[in-house]
Amino acid sequence: MHFTTESPRQAWAYGSAFTCRRLLAFNSLLARVCFTTIVSFVYGLFCTTGFNAELFGEEPFPVTVNKPVIPKPVPTTRGVFPGITFVALEEGLDRLARGAEPRSIRELQLLEDQQAKVSQKIIEVTVNVQQGSAQGSGVIITPDGYVLTAAHVAGKPGREATVILSDGRRVRARTLGTNRGMDAGLIQIIDLPSRRSVDDRSVAGGYVTKSAVVPASANSSPEVWPHATLGKSDDLHLGQWVIAAGHPGGWIPDRPAVVRAGRLLNIMRSTIVSDCALIGGDSGGPLFDLNGRLIGIHSRIGTETADNMHVPIDIYQDSWDRLADGQAWGTLPGYKPVIGVVGPERNGTTSTNQIAEIVKVLKGSPAAAAGLKAGDVVVRFDDTNIATFEELQRAVEGVAPGDRVSVEIERQGQRLRLRIIVGQDS
Repeated sequence: MHFTTESPRQAWAYGSAFTCRRLLAFNSLLARVCFTTIVSFVYGLFCTTGFNAELFGEEPFPVTVNKPVIPKPVPTTRGVFPGITFVALEEGLDRLARGAEPRSIRELQLLEDQQAKVSQKIIEVTVNVQQGSAQGSGVIITPDGYVLTAAHVAGKPGREATVILSDGRRVRARTLGTNRGMDAGLIQIIDLPSRRSVDDRSVAGGYVTKSAVVPASANSSPEVWPHATLGKSDDLHLGQWVIAAGHPGGWIPDRPAVVRAGRLLNIMRSTIVSDCALIGGDSGGPLFDLNGRLIGIHSRIGTETADNMHVPIDIYQDSWDRLADGQAWGTLPGYKPVIGVVGPERNGTTSTNQIAEIVKVLKGSPAAAAGLKAGDVVVRFDDTNIATFEELQRAVEGVAPGDRVSVEIERQGQRLRLRIIVGQDS
């Protein structure tokens, strides 16, 4: 047998060479990792700061602002109002726009032509709103799909809703805030718009977001909702010609949103009254001036022509932040929700424990129809846990008449769940 032997010095030399090769390989791998990390960091930094377009010729992905500022009813530097519904007045219509009556056939024809032009545009932004058992109309007012409507149409904040567009498409939405004292409600469309539902007019003049004005350009994305041009309600005139739109019952083939013309009969800070011929289902729909600027939202529709009331657009401007935050406050006369139960405080006794005990159920009330009885303790109303009768009262105030809600009660040691249709205080 033949053996090969190495001296200690040779073994040390071979070992040192092997170790050096391992160290060099490791250092090479470490260098590649560090280089890759640095490149990734720099690339990410460039993309974040907007250099992506310059380096690679691509547009940065637009950032969606969760709560935009409601567009201001003022023209841009180019004299164009944001939105698609603005129509400049033809020469000779200034006097009529301030509330005067036509004096000649020509003025009457000009008025009719102007109303026709505005009507064609406002159909695109008028929608049908369906939420629970409630149904009404609304109007899109921002590129990202915020919809103004009436509070009694929007109902309780945070609920799923369906918006039906003028072409019959159904899109998902969610309810936001409601100013019930003024009957003002806000909804946001959740689904994204399709390219075929908008055109270049949707971004004409730019639009206002929380941080800045996004200018319109040839490169502006068409992926926005067509939205109305906003006006003001603090400079309206009695007799002023207006155009009302509604989408009652949703879309019907060969019949888009319904448009009706009229005049302003009364102007108050909290209410506008017109003689536009409105019907049930028009509630929440838009009211425009002759320029196609949104000035109000339909609220209460009466049996008489002069009973049609609208929420002034300035009400939405003043309470926009609260509406966008999903807050609900106030009570609209004639629309106060009730279920017909009496608690210890209203019965003249003092409650000794913190429970929402029902002392009395009013005869013929929604609570009686649902099967509630005296002695029941409410522990949950709709999606709200209830600990006291005061909390039950606040929970009822947060729903709308006609809503179907679930009520969980304790009765003789058992948990029961009942369904109740909220009534209306007459």
